[in-house]
Amino acid sequence: MTEAEQTDEDDERGLEDVSKVFVLGAGLMGPAVASDLVKHRIADHVIVADIDPARAAEAARAAQECAVRPRTDRQGTGAAAAAAPAEVRCEGMALDLRDRRALVEAMRRVDVVAGAYPVAAVREVTEAALEAGVHLCDLTGSAEGFDIFDYDEEARRAGVILVPGCGLAPGLTNALAGQGASRLEPPLRGVLYVGGLPQDPRPPLGYRLVFSIETLLDEYVAPSLIVRDGVTIEAPALDGLEEIEFPEPVGRCEAFYTYGLGTLARTGPEMGFQELSEKTVRYPGHRDKVLFLRQCGLLSQQPVPVDGVEVVPRRLTAAVLTPLLRQGDEADVSVLRVVVEGRKAGRTARVTFEMVDFYDREARVTSMARTTGYTCSIIIGMVLRGRFGGPGVAPLERVFADADRYAELREELARRDMVVTERTDG
Repeated sequence: MTEAEQTDEDDERGLEDVSKVFVLGAGLMGPAVASDLVKHRIADHVIVADIDPARAAEAARAAQECAVRPRTDRQGTGAAAAAAPAEVRCEGMALDLRDRRALVEAMRRVDVVAGAYPVAAVREVTEAALEAGVHLCDLTGSAEGFDIFDYDEEARRAGVILVPGCGLAPGLTNALAGQGASRLEPPLRGVLYVGGLPQDPRPPLGYRLVFSIETLLDEYVAPSLIVRDGVTIEAPALDGLEEIEFPEPVGRCEAFYTYGLGTLARTGPEMGFQELSEKTVRYPGHRDKVLFLRQCGLLSQQPVPVDGVEVVPRRLTAAVLTPLLRQGDEADVSVLRVVVEGRKAGRTARVTFEMVDFYDREARVTSMARTTGYTCSIIIGMVLRGRFGGPGVAPLERVFADADRYAELREELARRDMVVTERTDG
């Protein structure tokens, strides 16, 4: 069957019967989104698009395998996971996001767009989704000079749901902060700890790349947004250093400010938070090494002359660090802890959510791809089922303040062996 014939057949069956999702980006996270959509039959038809046609085709091929190959569970008990029926269809396509006409045309074929593209493209993709009249679930939802809330009214008029930051952080951390806040009267303080760590840390930084080097360096340079005294302010990245302990085999770590609050930088004060921050978790000593690089100007974007040639220090640093940060086993671990403090029944109370997730050796999927990509695909499924309510911008901290929606999210995470534990003190 040709693509045109398949599209005609889909159209005859109607959107009630055929759900279609467009995954934009086949880098580190897009393939995880696509595979989970197929494996759990969240969508009947998945299209993976990338500027590199070979990369898009490979991501689609790997996702399609999930439709026909059952897997044992990760605990090795031999219990087979239910595979999606073989008729679930996944295809790859070449697409340049700078081609607005082609982008909008492709979007009009689907129900939901999953955004796994570079952060710099968020404005163009958001505006294209509104033009196409399609829901958008974006992994970041933010960029310098971009405010997703500026598009709320337009999204409502277009009947479109815009879900910003629906990965791990921003994403799951926001959902947990929103649920924690809903249990207090009101919430007063919150800290979101999250990090992706190598199981076998190696020098010089005790870190291994689990996403792009540019995204990593941005975390260490871009000002962090935090809430202090009920007001959102900027704080230097890498400030707020503290020690934090996770269950073995992770153990002792450190945490410091980065810019991962996402929409909580806007909604946090509205929800009652007086103090709120997001902190990246790394093994001890990492922050001081990165701070040294920054203080030496090696993360600067300002060109400097070297032997008559203009060199951007940050680009040089990225080129030098990339091979070093790709050494060793790709096995990683993701750690998350969200702590919300406030008042309940007139007394001080604290709600703590925690998750530790490990690399999937059988599927060869990093924990960072799992926790980011699978969270996104779960959210896409909820959008497709009408669980996000009406159109407009839908911050996860608002959506998952609802106990039933949160219970559904937690259950779906557990189906993927991503277990969120809870503890309430006070």
